[in-house]
Amino acid sequence: MPATRIAGGDVPAFKRVTRRATGWGIALALAALPLAAEPAFAEEAPPSPAAAVHTADASTAGTTADASTARSTADAETDADTAAATPGVTHAQNPSVPDGAAWTEEYFPSSVPSNNGDPVELHADVLRPAGLAPGEKTPVIMSIGSYFSHSGMNDDTHPPHTGPSQRFTDLIDGAALMARGYTFVYVDLRGFGGSTGCIEWLGAGEQADVVSAVEWAARQPWSTGSVGLYGKSYDGSTGLVGVDLQPEGLKAVVAQEPAWSGYDYLITNGVSRQNQVDTPLAYLGIADLPGVDRAYHQDGYDIAPDTDRYMQNAAYETTHPECAQTLIAETKEMDRQSDFWRIRDLPANVNGSTVPLMFTQGLTEQNTKPESMQLFLADHAGEQRGWLGPWDHVRGNEVDPTGALQMGRAGWFDEVMAFYDAHLKQNTTQVSSSFFVQDNLGAWRVQDAWGTTDKTATVSLRPGSYLDTGRGTVTDDDDPGPANPGLLPDDSDPGPGGDPDGDGDPDGDGRTAEAPGSQDPGLGILTLSQPLRTDVRLTGTPAVELHTQGAGNVAVQLLDVSPDLSAVAINHSVARLSDDGVTRFGLLGMDWTLQAGHHLAVTVDTIDWGYWVPEPSGTEVVVTAGTVDLAVETTGADVPAEGARAPYLDQYLHYFTRDLPLPATAETFTLSAALGRIRTDATTVRAGDELVIAGAGYDPGAPVTLTWQGETVSTPTTDADGTFGATVRIPETAPPGVTTFTAVAEDGGLSTVEVEIVGAAIPSTPIPSTPNPTTPIPAPASPDAAVPAELARTGAPVDAIPALSAGAGLVVLLGASLLLLRRRTHRTSP
Repeated sequence: MPATRIAGGDVPAFKRVTRRATGWGIALALAALPLAAEPAFAEEAPPSPAAAVHTADASTAGTTADASTARSTADAETDADTAAATPGVTHAQNPSVPDGAAWTEEYFPSSVPSNNGDPVELHADVLRPAGLAPGEKTPVIMSIGSYFSHSGMNDDTHPPHTGPSQRFTDLIDGAALMARGYTFVYVDLRGFGGSTGCIEWLGAGEQADVVSAVEWAARQPWSTGSVGLYGKSYDGSTGLVGVDLQPEGLKAVVAQEPAWSGYDYLITNGVSRQNQVDTPLAYLGIADLPGVDRAYHQDGYDIAPDTDRYMQNAAYETTHPECAQTLIAETKEMDRQSDFWRIRDLPANVNGSTVPLMFTQGLTEQNTKPESMQLFLADHAGEQRGWLGPWDHVRGNEVDPTGALQMGRAGWFDEVMAFYDAHLKQNTTQVSSSFFVQDNLGAWRVQDAWGTTDKTATVSLRPGSYLDTGRGTVTDDDDPGPANPGLLPDDSDPGPGGDPDGDGDPDGDGRTAEAPGSQDPGLGILTLSQPLRTDVRLTGTPAVELHTQGAGNVAVQLLDVSPDLSAVAINHSVARLSDDGVTRFGLLGMDWTLQAGHHLAVTVDTIDWGYWVPEPSGTEVVVTAGTVDLAVETTGADVPAEGARAPYLDQYLHYFTRDLPLPATAETFTLSAALGRIRTDATTVRAGDELVIAGAGYDPGAPVTLTWQGETVSTPTTDADGTFGATVRIPETAPPGVTTFTAVAEDGGLSTVEVEIVGAAIPSTPIPSTPNPTTPIPAPASPDAAVPAELARTGAPVDAIPALSAGAGLVVLLGASLLLLRRRTHRTSP
């Protein structure tokens, strides 16, 4: 069944299920549809293969092999020599076989029995380059998953004849695998296609299937022993299983849009999703797909039906009802720490694996979201190559109806094959990690790590309360007025009981539908930043901590707010509140640039949109304190990379932008990615002399507070390039010793510098008094007293201040010092 996505004709169906009439409500609930009635990683038919040329752009042109013009018996006879050299069925004999390949079927056991006790037999469709000598060895690229039934991927398409799956014909043809000398193998997980056993939702049995399949392929006489895994969605997740378990022979994994955790796909921090019920049912339907029981004798072809062995294996789930009963019962488990979910927690089981990984992840995905992705990557010690950006559930080579690449970047197959060639053919041990990232402005950059920054900004949330009704009714302790109204705007849906007396006040709280601010769509407790002085990128996985009183659920959102107060949702997640009153959880992985002049907003509320099936407590939840930790970085050091704007980005911005501007509310925090540093013109200074303190790496036009011994001594403002200079005089009576000056940035960031104070000089002869631009102030009565600034010099670029010399000068803050502002860590070989 094709996945529903935000596009054209999909939207009206979505609107029928939303509880709000606003575009904002539509956007937030939209993502529920692709998951609710579909398989967990809801797969569409693969992009149609192109001619077998080594280019990425052409991979989705043309028609599928099944729809291609049938080759005649006479054509088949011309391939007699090839067929004799390589056993198996060729494209000349079955149009479902990719051109240049020879197809055979194999069966082998899994190492772990089914959860009903039966032994498990796995089925494989093997595609070898036609024309090879029987003993000629090749490396193997393999996909292990649920979508390879001979009768269809998600449902029975009633194909005219049997044949291997078309799921990755785009790779086989687009990357010219057969001409390159690779074998491609599809392996059915237990319970799917031609394999026996009960399906498990990536449990211990399915994980054993991954190990068994890789090690089987590695020891075949036609294999070099080097195996790579390839997949998207569910069969991308089996690739992550391979990374975790590191079976013998596995050299590299390519995973497009995987689900990083089985738990996170069905449940979010203790809150059920609709697909917790629907997804297992959908996959049981896929497991029930039959083989092809009919022969095909047309167009010069003579194609037999699937074998009795395949047909019998394909019927395993339908003849073993205990399989469905077990899966449905076990996936109802809500505790992430239960045995059922711990085995399926792929990020927790990476354990420093060194298997090289190449992956893609749509950061605006509406299907397999970037949940727990950073946890997986952080504990993975092998090479990492990633494509990340604002796209939906698509492949690296996939194009839209206009022919535009869905991810916006060309060369997918080129990079995939360079990755496989290095690890499967050359057996390199070199680690060369790289990430190509497209941001919300459509710009591509390349870097050697993702989500790791030198600065974490902690946002303190406003206290307040909300009613956990699932309707967004809120109050705000700081400002209970129109900025945070307590009534949802959708008057057509006043909630349980309706509006019995017809006065427009359905809940009897004295506020009618026409009350000031009542058109605010249930933002909840709103925390808003001051306008940003410069661009700030939010990356990695934000972490939330809430201190609450009361029971129920919570939803947290991040919004990018323009100067006109229009807002787009950029991140979100939900959680069941912890019984101990302290709830911690992560939002989605993200990469979003907030532009200068924009605000960041954070909302805390009941769950009243999209995805989830919460059980509201119906009671008040009081938020006494809360924080959101954000990995932030500047954008000035970005290294541009080739690539175009992903078409889905504009769809996302359209559907996830609020119809109404944010209400006016207090701006309670400053967000900055700057890593300001200070230095002095001398490491030693005499009491009574001047000291020049200079700073660089601050936001432009920002105030900086200089302190000494706990008291403010100067308040310079930075120049347009984020630098400042200030002069202070050390009191003559200052005690000798090492002392510390501190610079406090606008967002609270600290930088310190140490200076040694030595005794004042005693002149041998009197020195006539001369005018001094810095008038000394009285010395403090004790060493702990403050030293105010005598003269602040602001607006002086660091590189314009004289260098340190025999006289009183300033150590120039060279541009190289800005290396302190580095934003990335370099991944080295483990």
